[in-house]
Amino acid sequence: MKRLTIQESEILAQKFRSEHGLSMTEPISTKTVLRKLGILTMYRPLSEKSFGISAKSESGRMFMMVNCNSTRGRQHFTIAHELYHLLYDDSPEPHMCGGVAIGVEKDANLFASALLMPREGLLKMVSDEEVKSRKVKLATVLRMEQFFGVSRNTLLLRLKDIGLITESYLNELKSVPVKESAMQYGYNLSLYEAGNKGIVIGDFGEKARLLFESGRISEGHYYELLNMISNG
Repeated sequence: MKRLTIQESEILAQKFRSEHGLSMTEPISTKTVLRKLGILTMYRPLSEKSFGISAKSESGRMFMMVNCNSTRGRQHFTIAHELYHLLYDDSPEPHMCGGVAIGVEKDANLFASALLMPREGLLKMVSDEEVKSRKVKLATVLRMEQFFGVSRNTLLLRLKDIGLITESYLNELKSVPVKESAMQYGYNLSLYEAGNKGIVIGDFGEKARLLFESGRISEGHYYELLNMISNG
C-alpha cells in the first residue's frame, strides 16, 4: 500500500479542519474534537509502552482509550494519531499505539503532526531571520509547544519535516532539558506532566442510566459502571 507523504498528510489534516469548522492556524482542543465526533474516550493508566487504544464497531461506533500516565502533550498527539486510524485507515482494526513509526503507524504520525501543528500556524510564529537560518530560537520553540499543546520532541520533528530547522539543530535543541527550560521562561509545566486520570468523554454515563431505568441492568451493576468513571 502507498504510504502518505508529508504533503498528503497536510492536505488530509487541512480537509479535517475544514470539515469541522477549524481554522488552518489555530490550536485544536482534542477533547472538543472527541465530543464533536461522538468518540467514547476514557483516560486510564496503561502500560509504559502503550500510549493509546482505538476501536470501531461494525455499526460505526468509535472508542478510544488514552494513557493518563503519559504527558498531556503526548496525550494530544495520541488522540490525533488514533483519529487517523478511526477515520482514514483503510483497514481499521482494534489498534494499540505503541510509538513504533513504520507503515500505517508512520502515516498516522504524519497526520497527527500536520493536524496539531499546521504549517501556516507555525510559520506565523517564526521570524524571517529564523526561517533563513533554519534555526528557530528556544523561546519560539517554547511558545509554539505551549500554543499547540504538544511535546518538545514532536514539535522539533515537525519543524525539521517542514524545513524550519536542520537535523543538527534539532539534536542541539533536544539536549535542552524540557521542564527546566519551560520554567526558566515562566511557563506552566502541566503540558509536560501526566494528567486527566479517570476522565470520560462521551455518553457512557447516560447510556448506563438508560439501561438501569429500562430494567436491563441492576442497580448494583449501574453503580459499578458509574464507579468505572469516577474511580478511573
